[in-house]
Amino acid sequence: GVGVYNPALESHYSGGDIQGVIEQLDYIQNLGATAVWMTPIVANQWWSKEAKLSGYHGYWATNFSAVDPHLGTIETYQHLSDQLHRKNMYLIQDIVVNHTGNFFNYEGGVEGYDPTDTAKNFKLLESSHLEQSIPIQAPFGMFNRHNPEHVDAAIYNWTPSILDYTDVSQQFTYQLATLADINTTNSVVIDSFKRIYGNWIQNAGVDAFRIDTVRYVEHEFFHHFMHDEDGIHAAAKSTGRDNFLAFGEVFDTSKPYRNEAELRVASYLGTKHKPELNSIISFPLHHEIKTVFAQGSPTKHLAYRIKQHMEVYSNPYIVPTFIDNHDMGRFLASGDMAGFKQALAFILTIPGIPTIYQGSAQGFEESRQAMFKGGFLAYQDYFDQESDLFKFISQLAKLRTSNKLFTRGAMEVVKSNENGPGLLAYKREYEGRSVLVMFNTSQQEVLVNAVKVGESAAVLQPLIGVEQIDNRFLDSQGKLTTRIAGRSIVIAEILPQEMTKTMTENALVINTDSPSSRVNKDLSVSGSSSIPNGTIQIVKNTRLNTAIEVPTDIHGNWQYTYPVNNLGKEKVTLLAFHSETNTVSNPINFESEVDTAENTFSLKDPVYDDKGLSGTLVPPSHSQSIGQQDITALQAEIGGEMLKLSLTMRELSNDWIPANGFDNVAFSIFVDIPEQTGSTVLPVLNANTPKGWDWDIGHVVYGWGNTTFSDEGATEKHQGRKFGVAPRVEVDELNKTISFLYRASDFQISQWLGSKVYVTTWDITGEGSYRELMPVSSDWNFGGGRQDGAKILDFAELVLEE
Repeated sequence: GVGVYNPALESHYSGGDIQGVIEQLDYIQNLGATAVWMTPIVANQWWSKEAKLSGYHGYWATNFSAVDPHLGTIETYQHLSDQLHRKNMYLIQDIVVNHTGNFFNYEGGVEGYDPTDTAKNFKLLESSHLEQSIPIQAPFGMFNRHNPEHVDAAIYNWTPSILDYTDVSQQFTYQLATLADINTTNSVVIDSFKRIYGNWIQNAGVDAFRIDTVRYVEHEFFHHFMHDEDGIHAAAKSTGRDNFLAFGEVFDTSKPYRNEAELRVASYLGTKHKPELNSIISFPLHHEIKTVFAQGSPTKHLAYRIKQHMEVYSNPYIVPTFIDNHDMGRFLASGDMAGFKQALAFILTIPGIPTIYQGSAQGFEESRQAMFKGGFLAYQDYFDQESDLFKFISQLAKLRTSNKLFTRGAMEVVKSNENGPGLLAYKREYEGRSVLVMFNTSQQEVLVNAVKVGESAAVLQPLIGVEQIDNRFLDSQGKLTTRIAGRSIVIAEILPQEMTKTMTENALVINTDSPSSRVNKDLSVSGSSSIPNGTIQIVKNTRLNTAIEVPTDIHGNWQYTYPVNNLGKEKVTLLAFHSETNTVSNPINFESEVDTAENTFSLKDPVYDDKGLSGTLVPPSHSQSIGQQDITALQAEIGGEMLKLSLTMRELSNDWIPANGFDNVAFSIFVDIPEQTGSTVLPVLNANTPKGWDWDIGHVVYGWGNTTFSDEGATEKHQGRKFGVAPRVEVDELNKTISFLYRASDFQISQWLGSKVYVTTWDITGEGSYRELMPVSSDWNFGGGRQDGAKILDFAELVLEE
């Protein structure tokens, strides 16, 4: 009755409660879960006038010791705990120690903040007229900088919102998006949280904590919170929980082949002499899972990330791994179903604690869609235990929990591809048992090139029915040579076995040495085969669909000229393959580099024309959204099968530490391929293509997402079939330029010449939703139009014709 319920809007409450979870425990257990991680269930701020959002998610506490009335009562929560324990399952409570709700801020934001006089420009954001609008629990109600008693108590840090996320001082003491930052160095705060959260363990039977926003809290806090004599571990031990798990959210990502994020994340584990948490969430690994399985990045990126996962964390076996969560776009919003299954199979066969987000088993694409009819974006109940994904996850979960090989076994990566999508293979071993797991992340069939899997001849015995390879035998040296179909998953036990068949021997070699420097002209490659007057295949980067057939002469010799014309730098591995004898040659490795494009097209776009199709729209009003959506120049370069599209912007920022190197703007790019019939509807943008053309390839990219899709199956509300690859992103901060590199063969086309490119700008939330368009703009929403108006702020069209 206070206006915070509206299931049509993500910003409002839409129903759902603890009792509803209790009623679906059979669904959860049948999926294979052994624990349930709940949203914070504590009493929350029901509505923020400043943010125009509700605290339905649980992360804006007003009373850390009470259950929010929307969700139930303490008795309902205790009943959930009891029911889980009767099923031999665990209850994980999500807790917050960094902040409460939206209660105060500073006029003028950071610019209006004076650290020498924190009362200056201080303002309270909420009055107390609405129930649950202020903290009501001591000592957290003392949030008014103008009240001397509150100032003396120092329960909060009197600060504005974080502007620079790389500034450690701001990270620990400033507000996270206007959420009142708690002074976690205050002993009163530390003692209060030890008592509050210890009581949840003792009174509600909580078995583990997920701790929110850990990176914004000082390390010292967690040492005392967890390990003091009256800390969380002591409270847990008083209930017989001697191995209480507390895993922290430390959101961070590393660049390929670098591990700074892992080191920062692992710092919250503390040291042997000063321990902090005993686990953290695998955010760096999560990022690489998406880039490899959804975006087609080299599988070697993930192989490197696995190595860091195993070596940097003190106990990788209790680190939660995940694909989707409530704070970011879902995998299926950017990747295809085959890639999603691979990602699921990956986290269910590697060390860690695989975590499945609600709705993943039903193929959800929207981050916070409800599973129950009548909830947000839910027009029916989604508890189908016969769905393909539900059964797939259940099958893998059963395989994982039936034997300690997958939960406790050793981990060894045996092969990965540094040149792009393709093979990722690793072994799990435990007490004499050995299992091989292989993925082909490419859409095309690839060659598994004499991969060393074991020490002697063996057969691969599939453990679940997802195998798609043409040869299951390891040779006498334990090597595997086979073809593996596009998007395949292989999970097979390695069983030693004598060789039962002989293969025709073929001495197949490449005689050309790998170039010692970058190659910028066509490369001649020669070799020999012991089979004369035959045919071999030259395979580039293991992809068999683009293999070139080359004849051998009467002596078995052969020669091939590799064309070097792809724009930019490209890592290349070439090898010779003879399919009849299943024989491969030694590889030749090099990097090509082409600096000069065959064709270049460009245009200047007017500055300050970022006003939408109607000319009336305005961007969000927060201080970090000024000019990032305004295109000033557009350039397209073509070389070989590569297209490089470069956008110069009025402003370029990366304030939020985005994985793709830029933020506060989202690009929706559409390409019209000549002689193909596409769509005129631009998905989710409430708009159509420019007059006279249609699109065949779509590309949406923002700070934390990158996806391509076809017009097949595209509608006003949904993107089309995913390609499962994403262009490489390059950011030039100095020149305010963002570039995307597209490969024609990834989209089943032969060339880019003759195409038309339509680029539009807007912004997308961290959860993956296009920001709303309203009559009047707000901090996070666009203004100047109707809610159903076109979500295009700036736009440009470029024709790639000579």
